[in-house]
Amino acid sequence: MSSIPKKTIMVIGGVVIVLVLFFVLLFSCIIPGLNSCSVGPQKITADLTMWGVGDTPDTYKDIIANFGKSYPEVKVVYRSFSNENEYGNALLEALATNQGPDIFEVKNNQISEQYNKIAPLPSSVLPLIQIQNLFPRTVEENFAPQGTVYAIPLSIDTLALIYNRRLIDQAAVTVPATWEDFKDVIPKLSNIGSDKKITQAAIALGGSEKNVSHATDILSLLMLQSGTQIVSSDFKSATFATEEGTNALNFYTQFTNARTPYYTWSTSMPNSLDSFGAERTAMIIDYASAVPLIRSKNAFLDIGIAPVPQPKAGIDRPIAYGSYWGYTVSKQSKNQDIAWRFVTAMTTNEMNADLYAQKTGKPPALSSLLKGKYLNDPKLSVFARQALIARSWPEINARKITQIFSDMIDAVNANQATAQMAISTAEDQVTQLMSHTAF
Repeated sequence: MSSIPKKTIMVIGGVVIVLVLFFVLLFSCIIPGLNSCSVGPQKITADLTMWGVGDTPDTYKDIIANFGKSYPEVKVVYRSFSNENEYGNALLEALATNQGPDIFEVKNNQISEQYNKIAPLPSSVLPLIQIQNLFPRTVEENFAPQGTVYAIPLSIDTLALIYNRRLIDQAAVTVPATWEDFKDVIPKLSNIGSDKKITQAAIALGGSEKNVSHATDILSLLMLQSGTQIVSSDFKSATFATEEGTNALNFYTQFTNARTPYYTWSTSMPNSLDSFGAERTAMIIDYASAVPLIRSKNAFLDIGIAPVPQPKAGIDRPIAYGSYWGYTVSKQSKNQDIAWRFVTAMTTNEMNADLYAQKTGKPPALSSLLKGKYLNDPKLSVFARQALIARSWPEINARKITQIFSDMIDAVNANQATAQMAISTAEDQVTQLMSHTAF
């Protein structure tokens, strides 16, 4: 029996390999052909509920309709809450009775507090590398702190310098870009009597949460800009009672110290947003979300928005402070996979993300929009640029952290403790909170 020529064997072997590869690709849906690989409407049936703060059902109507083109049997119903307290209480009660929504919103600094309620994003739906490629670094830091993705945002808000154009022009000063320049304009924008009574403040800064909106976030920003590591890398203890952290606290509280040349705020001043709206304060540091509230207080106020000041020594390594919501899927949901597919379609699709930004007026989260359409947007440019350099830190219990930081500021302002004593006490209290988590 004659042997098969070697060349023939090689040809047959090549054909077999090609056929095997073809069927592998076919059944993997890389080559279209099977009905199960259809890119048309998917035959998945589910009723999803989504809860959030501040938005309306109309905000998501077009996004849900776009998702319905691929999943026509999946219904998404959005329930809105008017404020964070109402939302937080309703969510806590619903989850406690196993009646929570499939999808809910979580703050970027609250993952360590909420992670045990969340079904993490499966890498089969969207791998971590895609999150890294699609969003600014802060999103991975906040929502995937250990490589597991817990939430994805549609918008990133940051602290900015919001100022009264009329008062700035009247004083003939330039909007400060650095904290050193900032201190120089304080005397020119302040109106203080011999009795130390403030009739016009240069800025609402130095006070606690009692009359400075987001005082905790502003102080946290100063700490991060000074190089303070606020919590340990293993997330077991607070570490901000350092020289850098103490300097940041001293810098912040000097603006309420009547013995310094930078005195411009006091505990007797009204709430910062009210004072700014009444044109008794020239500048505040707050979020984009504060602008509509300010305009509701004074529709004729000529508002300017500038980047938050930076230390002169760190001007080439700027740091902004972010506060924003991400969408996540409940561990209790019976439709976790399709819920995450909706979340990813909503947040990572540029058309959907842009729809949300246009309807809400909020700065987007997708890097492509931040670096593209919104980079020079007249209303959102500052926030778009700052989203790319935003930082924050994981707060084990945001409400209690806010109280601890506020008490720390009050203790210094009331001369009840030195900055070093107050910050050491606060660090111990935060460490105690962290000791109760396994995150």
